[in-house]
Amino acid sequence: MSKPQSGESALVEALKRGDVALVTGVYGDPCTSLLDRMRAEGLRVEISVEEKTALSQALGASAVGKRAVMAAKQVGINVAADPLVTAATHGIGAGVLVICGDDPGAAKSQNEEDSRWYAKLTELPLIVPHDPQTLAAGAVEGLQLSEELGVPVLMQITGRLTRMTGPVELPEPLGPAPAFRRERAWSRFILERHKYHLQEVWPKLQAHVEGSKLHRAQKRENAREGVISCGYASSLVEHENHLVLGYAHPLPERLLVGFLEGLERVLIVEEIAPFVEEGVRALVGVHRLGVEVLGRLTGHLPRVGQLEREHVAAALAREPQGWNFDIKMQLSDTLQTVPCGGFEPLYQALAEVLPEGHPVAGDVGCSILHGYFPPQVVTTAYALGTSIGTAAGMSLSGGKGVALIGDTGFLHSGITGLLNAVEFGHNVLVIVLYNRISAMTPGEQDIRGIEKLKALIEACGPTAIDEVDVDRASPEELKGLLEKRLEEQGVHVVIAKAQPRPFGMGIG
Repeated sequence: MSKPQSGESALVEALKRGDVALVTGVYGDPCTSLLDRMRAEGLRVEISVEEKTALSQALGASAVGKRAVMAAKQVGINVAADPLVTAATHGIGAGVLVICGDDPGAAKSQNEEDSRWYAKLTELPLIVPHDPQTLAAGAVEGLQLSEELGVPVLMQITGRLTRMTGPVELPEPLGPAPAFRRERAWSRFILERHKYHLQEVWPKLQAHVEGSKLHRAQKRENAREGVISCGYASSLVEHENHLVLGYAHPLPERLLVGFLEGLERVLIVEEIAPFVEEGVRALVGVHRLGVEVLGRLTGHLPRVGQLEREHVAAALAREPQGWNFDIKMQLSDTLQTVPCGGFEPLYQALAEVLPEGHPVAGDVGCSILHGYFPPQVVTTAYALGTSIGTAAGMSLSGGKGVALIGDTGFLHSGITGLLNAVEFGHNVLVIVLYNRISAMTPGEQDIRGIEKLKALIEACGPTAIDEVDVDRASPEELKGLLEKRLEEQGVHVVIAKAQPRPFGMGIG
């Protein structure tokens, strides 16, 4: 019997029925609340310091016959890509489901990125649920498919999808997980593994995708136009001829061609990139179908940003003259409440002591906000953990490179930047913002390893380490410390401690 559930709840219940032994991941919306709910519901959840480690743990569990899930936001999948790509041809044992949390509109991300492209890169299956029911069914189907084919399975989610509510009939529990088949990979050299994947695994995958019940199609006789959609955006579609895809890779070619035949035009509704749209265009060309494909590439839908119901409703009536950028550009309303505050006196002191135009490398996390809000001390920021390496590069100008990095960013991957700066004798000042939480996307679990932060920094061998309590230090003390270290040559680290508070208190 079905009952109303949120997508998040349905997904967690399905994973419990799938006998998942381990969930690994890294906090970041839309996965933060999902990971916390998994733990609250009794699943074993380990929040890792970075995504490559998280996926490696999941693969290790799989190798000893334990089903595993790894969950990370889209930029975290970038970090996990190394073992992910290799796992496609090196084989697994028990099922591995990789949940890719995307952020249409980049509400709380450093870029708007579509993780579905990793399915093409890795040649792995990609499930795209569109409601709570397909979230639950897709999770279990993904674990089953993973075990049948001996590869990880990807599943794309978004925040609106996991918050969506709808009727859910939970799938049947899964039986025992299979053992790892070592010979699948290690009886073959690398090129032969790729050949095996394409010759043996890929045809089975294509056949499965064609027959999957995760797809949903309706089309009346003599239809002349239709809509193909996937993911949460499917819920924005109101059209009598509508194909909802359950997989975005590989595409179900026979199902798509059957739907497209006889149509004069078809609208592709998807977030974020024109991923399915490009695939449908290719099928139309290969099969010589006389159908016009409309979507983000034609200007019928906005090329960037989160789709809304009004975009879809107006799409077929539009006569675009190019790409459509008719979307609302606005900051997330949660920025004022994230616990990134507490370091404002430090930012102000840094702004006052640095020469005008002196570059500062921010890190993705709280410090990136001071690229937008006063004092605007951050010159650039690229990814979590990169600011120290960026500052080392900046030091080639002859001045002292300055890096701002959060404590979790340092543990994530900043430590390698510090080691590198010391090894090559760069002249940098590293300011570690120490508030003991992952403040930009805070979850319920403390970030482990924070207490070892100073020991890790000392082990890297910087020239000097200073500690300062921002809540207690006077502006003169902060400026005096920064001026002293900026004038000296070497790798200097300042551990700046502060109690986290809502960032809005510092915006004014």
